[in-house]
Amino acid sequence: MKSSAAPDQYHVVMAMRNPPLVPADTSPAVWRRQMDAIALRSVAERFDEWAALNEAMSRMEADGSRRRHPDYAYRQVLIAAARLRYGDDLVAAAWPDEPLVDP
Repeated sequence: MKSSAAPDQYHVVMAMRNPPLVPADTSPAVWRRQMDAIALRSVAERFDEWAALNEAMSRMEADGSRRRHPDYAYRQVLIAAARLRYGDDLVAAAWPDEPLVDP
């Protein structure tokens, strides 16, 4: 998506719609191409990618708990991951009869 703003204002315009900073290891030209490519995707495509990344992150959190605590049962892994993501107060409210296992 091309901006009608002057080239020196491109980052200002794009920052309003996209991540606010160009990563330190990425040139502005490459970052611009990445943002343009994302803008060309449909909402459904972006949502599918978001869902896949969330699922991958959930698996990594659970895998980390399993590595740290190989003796944990499935439910303990679930609670450990929930503690990392949502905090003790919410987990205790959601599962009041379950002990708060170490993540």
